[in-house]
Amino acid sequence: MTEQQIRIFTSNDGHAQLEVALDQETAWLSQAQMCELFGRERSVITKHIRNVFKEGELERESVCAKFARTAEDGKTYQVDYFNLDVIISVGYRVKSQRGVQFRKWATQVLKDHLVEGYTLNQRRLAERGIEFEQAVDLLSRTLTNQGLVSNEGEAVARVISDYARSWSLLQGYDEQQLAEVGIKQPDMQPLELGEALKAIGELKQTLMAKGEATELFGQLRGDGLASALATIEQGFGDELFYPNVATRAAHLLYFVIKNHPLADGNKRCGSFLFLWYLRRNAALLARPVEQLINDNTLVALALLVAESLPDQKTLMIRLIEHFLLLREPADVRSEGE
Repeated sequence: MTEQQIRIFTSNDGHAQLEVALDQETAWLSQAQMCELFGRERSVITKHIRNVFKEGELERESVCAKFARTAEDGKTYQVDYFNLDVIISVGYRVKSQRGVQFRKWATQVLKDHLVEGYTLNQRRLAERGIEFEQAVDLLSRTLTNQGLVSNEGEAVARVISDYARSWSLLQGYDEQQLAEVGIKQPDMQPLELGEALKAIGELKQTLMAKGEATELFGQLRGDGLASALATIEQGFGDELFYPNVATRAAHLLYFVIKNHPLADGNKRCGSFLFLWYLRRNAALLARPVEQLINDNTLVALALLVAESLPDQKTLMIRLIEHFLLLREPADVRSEGE
């Protein structure tokens, strides 16, 4: 484990005081610590942990890790630790009020820990001209509004973390700045309003059959969607305002989510059209779409766009573009020859 930090949890009754490890955006306890937290014998906790994995509720590989710990004899041992998902699952099984208290405490501590951690990158990112305070503010607001202990919350944290790490790694390499997405790709395939509406209609029927959408889903509000699709294609003379797939797809996602051109389902439809546009222009991307944008990343980007403030538009466009690796013009030409 890297960059592990320790926080102290004390139960309301004072009977449990634990050193809680924070790492990989979650909290960790050993089996012995869970015995102390829940006030149960080791055999009871062992049984419940075994059932969590046996019943397929969680996968052991993703929620268990080994931490180095120094014992009373002065020797260092590798001890199995379990993350917050396991702790919560065991807490439900033993019906412990102390477990409920721990869950609430851990949720707040983790949110504070994440925001503090990203703040450490402030100086390096500022040197790149990034308004990092905006990113931290956006992260904090999104985690608060969407909830931290969830797949969506973890995905949001990973997106921000990856973005911050990439900018720090690019320090000193001006030719690799993310702002270099000035590559011109004149052969982009547009997305027409008619086919977009037809596809949204098919998506709507699929979601309604699953009980995940209503009649309002995908219904037009004015000409906002037509405007978004037309705007990303605009230019002046021979110069395109949005000269490549990355900036066009990023603006399309942003416009649909922020301008609310649909009565309902703007985030889902925006994400749907974003992926469709990328797949239509897959030949201009350096990798297959699925390797660039997975489901968790797309959910996180949609949430961040929705929570962002108007003056954070540039930040959001850069953040989305960051995941879209473009092929160099020479590569595209060589394939066509």
